[in-house]
Amino acid sequence: MKKLLIVGAGSCQINAIKRMKQLGYYVIAADYNKTTDGKALADEQVLADAFNVDAILACAKDMKLDGLLTVGTDQPVYTVSKVAEILNLPTLIDSEVALRVTNKKVMKQRFQQFKLPTAPFAVVSKNFATTAIMPIKPPYVIKPVDSQGQRGIFKVDTVDEIRMLFDDVLRHSREEEIIVEEFYESTEVTVSGWVSQGRVSILSLTDRVTFPSEEKIGVCIAHRHPSVHKHMYEKIEDLTKRICHHFDINNGPIYFQMLIGDKGIWINEIACRLGGAYEDKTIPYVADVEIMDLVIASSIGEKIKIDNIKYNPTEKAFNTQLFFAKPGKISAMTPISVLKNLPFVLDAGYNFRIGDEIGAIKDASQRAGYFIVTGKNELEVESNIEKIYAMFEIQDEQGKNLVITYKDAKKR
Repeated sequence: MKKLLIVGAGSCQINAIKRMKQLGYYVIAADYNKTTDGKALADEQVLADAFNVDAILACAKDMKLDGLLTVGTDQPVYTVSKVAEILNLPTLIDSEVALRVTNKKVMKQRFQQFKLPTAPFAVVSKNFATTAIMPIKPPYVIKPVDSQGQRGIFKVDTVDEIRMLFDDVLRHSREEEIIVEEFYESTEVTVSGWVSQGRVSILSLTDRVTFPSEEKIGVCIAHRHPSVHKHMYEKIEDLTKRICHHFDINNGPIYFQMLIGDKGIWINEIACRLGGAYEDKTIPYVADVEIMDLVIASSIGEKIKIDNIKYNPTEKAFNTQLFFAKPGKISAMTPISVLKNLPFVLDAGYNFRIGDEIGAIKDASQRAGYFIVTGKNELEVESNIEKIYAMFEIQDEQGKNLVITYKDAKKR
């Protein structure tokens, strides 16, 4: 039996662990949390921070692994690549490429170097001179260089606000610098795909719907397909190929976020991983490609070649609802099986259990769960979404339903 180490064992990794077990692998789950739902599914568990190369290396070097991998989360991509190199295990991208797609300072500088369209930016330390960001027009977006899940991201209007929030940004970073970007009034799309020996195949193009509130900037509440920008598919595909070329991404999954506004298409961020919006379910639905199996097979060195892609950006409507809830202690929940048994639901899951306390929404880590809705067309999908929100609840101790509906989330 082949042995795999998955780096990270939270909600975004559960489907990967389940699939590896179904395929007959011995699965070891590494996470900094002592107990997670992912760890409970694995054959073996280790306590190690997925962001820490030395910690993952220390637990991996004596395990006689056949491979290691991560899915659904940005920063462990570098950890996996670096540890695989040290242990002479298969890796789809080398650690230099992995650094480019996980460290936003390196990423943005490479965008600039190869004239790839992105927001004007500066990388600054705490006592930065005002002149360092003078070329950037306000309002600004400030963010860590090495975080994920929209942690530590703020939209501000003045240099004084940047200085005031500097330490709040750094709380979500291992570095001493932050990125200051020009805010771009835009909507966002996500490009998911696979690269095989330099050949790029887009497998889905979705609208990344976010909370409108500036206090929750970039926090995603849904992935919608077909995209309202499907008419720009050829331009998006061309830019995707340019990114892969200039970043030396020759093999493996890609997950690119792009902003579309009056100034055209700008690249927000890129990643070399399977997305965290349950693309292992939606990509097979729209493109007939079992992308999770590709990721798993690649982790043990199998060569992947994709042929006869059936993806069409204008067909097959779905909406991945990444729903949130109001603060409170959970006393009751509609069984997830009720949602899963609906004929128009591809998959569903909760991120909390009865007895858990849900906190105020600050970033993506407070997400309460997800469900993926299909339909004959976009109108039917929207109707099915409303049906689901009308029939399920997460109740607090007073019996109040804490679930925030899609309709209400788009107003918050």
